[in-house]
Amino acid sequence: MNIQLFDFAASENLERAFSIRRIVFIEGQDVPEEDDFDGLDEIAKHILAVNENKKAVGTARFRVTEKHKDNSPKKIKLERFAVLEEERGKKIGQKMVEFALEQIQKKEEFKTVEMIYLHAQLAAVSLYERCGFKKEGDIFEESGIMHYKMTYKV
Repeated sequence: MNIQLFDFAASENLERAFSIRRIVFIEGQDVPEEDDFDGLDEIAKHILAVNENKKAVGTARFRVTEKHKDNSPKKIKLERFAVLEEERGKKIGQKMVEFALEQIQKKEEFKTVEMIYLHAQLAAVSLYERCGFKKEGDIFEESGIMHYKMTYKV
């Protein structure tokens, strides 16, 4: 399994990531297209998981959602974690979460980050708990799917 970090400008990888999101969220979970493709991909860092056959099997993104007064990153949101159905059960999602956390914690540009958070679908809560996230607040609906906010203290 090869997991890569890339920016919006990496068009080939972005097309592969968008294809996975379309299959998993829009076709598989009936998420409205405008909810998934929300105009924030340009400012996000993207993750692509590629298997040994060079097939893209998972994707995610993360972005800065709040900054300090000096404009340095304060909070980061992990989002759009998606693994193709036939590839689930292989810990690809967990590897992508761990990869994202590792990238955020080791990159100089993110050294001022105080909190990492996400909105976890109910089915994925235990995955995020295994990676060190804690539920915060009450359950809520987003794009027709129930979620919990989960936080990770840096």
